[in-house]
Amino acid sequence: MKPAISAVFALLLLLGSPVRAESEYDVKAAYLYKFTKFVEWPESTFASAEAPFVIGVVGRDSFAELDRLSEGNTTGARRIEVRHFGADASEALRECQMIFVSASEQRRLSTILAAVQGRPVLVVGESDGFASAGGMLGFALRENRVGIEVNSAAARQARLKISSQLLNIAKIVN
Repeated sequence: MKPAISAVFALLLLLGSPVRAESEYDVKAAYLYKFTKFVEWPESTFASAEAPFVIGVVGRDSFAELDRLSEGNTTGARRIEVRHFGADASEALRECQMIFVSASEQRRLSTILAAVQGRPVLVVGESDGFASAGGMLGFALRENRVGIEVNSAAARQARLKISSQLLNIAKIVN
């Protein structure tokens, strides 16, 4: 196992992850799945009690593992559904509870954030300084490890509550 992944994989095991991490995107997919357990959304976020938890992936997609993780898995009583979006999906993003913004879409971040402004949508990305630029959770590669940066002010504005367990392993940026 690569050193960059082994430390994060150990953390995922502590958090109870059911996945076997083999690549950076396997680790990121596992984190996205785990974020559904460590962030609280207002109940009004969902159209009905049966509505799925929707994770939207915007931009270049390297997440075969995320699609596999969503098959048959739930968060609470909700099944997880992954949707993939191209560049012109602003309206559809409002139907998601979580959005992953790939590095290929960094230049469009302000447009993506504007599309979900005022909605309880967790916006996660992988570009350098993503959380500082207004995203809520950003993956940060540091010393060959995938870490997490949290913009808690942005999460509060979206009426999302991030668990102290997640905050304890993250770097807080605002």
